[in-house]
Amino acid sequence: MKYFYDLHIHTALSPCADILMSPNNILNMAFLKSLNIIAITDHNSTLQLDVFDELKNSYEMLVVPGAEIEVKEKYHVVCLFKTFATAKKFQKALNVYLDRKMHDEVIYGEQNLFDEYDDIISNYQISLMGSSNIALVDLRKIIKGLDGVMILAHIEKYDSQIFEKLKTEYHDLFDAIEVNALYDINKIASKLDELPYLVVRDSDAHQITDISEAVNAIELEELTIEALFKKLKEKKHD
Repeated sequence: MKYFYDLHIHTALSPCADILMSPNNILNMAFLKSLNIIAITDHNSTLQLDVFDELKNSYEMLVVPGAEIEVKEKYHVVCLFKTFATAKKFQKALNVYLDRKMHDEVIYGEQNLFDEYDDIISNYQISLMGSSNIALVDLRKIIKGLDGVMILAHIEKYDSQIFEKLKTEYHDLFDAIEVNALYDINKIASKLDELPYLVVRDSDAHQITDISEAVNAIELEELTIEALFKKLKEKKHD
């Protein structure tokens, strides 16, 4: 069956996201936009996922736990997990590679954590901005060990060398490739055709209105995390 998705959504925990990006607001907007699958992917953090775990059963959609990690090589990677408990395990592994510097709210804005009622319970003071110290190969080992998925985020933002690297040194590091939902994919269509990966179109939403409309669809056997991960890991030659 065909399901509409957006696999790259930030909450207000991400310092560049709007204050309206609270759990209930995100879930309600995704519901209003008739999405079937969403993923919550804050920068270098899974700390807001507990509330989504509490709220997810109130909505008839698949809510996928995740995070967007900026690796040492400066690429952004959307990491998705089968369970919220697995996402917590990932955070513990990732913490080793994160700088523990204080966040500058004046320059970058607050990093807000919400409760299940969308009340702010704290402003997270450790900076989630910028790159982690984890290399792509090490991130891949962790994600593979947790049976997760790695998606190279917004490929259109990188220089053209990334397409050659995905054929050579990076050929086995990613499960899928993301192109921003608003980007004209025709500009890089020929380069994408040379790669074996499934291409997904996500919003990378930092504001509530940025969450995708029901326009990008994925064919799944059923609306389950297992079916989604199976599809994301499919290669064109499979």
